Amino acid sequence: MIRDSQTNTEKDKSLADARRCLEEIGITGALLFDHSPVLRVQVPETVFERALQLREVIVDQLKTVGYRFVALDLAENDD
Repeated sequence: MIRDSQTNTEKDKSLADARRCLEEIGITGALLFDHSPVLRVQVPETVFERALQLREVIVDQLKTVGYRFVALDLAENDD
């Protein structure tokens, strides 16, 4: 059990760090899904073009957080 909660804590920290990285470059309102080693990112339509323009920056920043792959989810918010 302790191992699982450490894993969840690490994932929570990684997601918080990833969100902060995105917000620092102007990508706000993103939904993040940890599928280690992949981070799946859904961005609002209002910042979608900006996310595409900043693709390399986003990937570089999110790799520093610990994700090996970054995927931009093209689906609308699935809730």
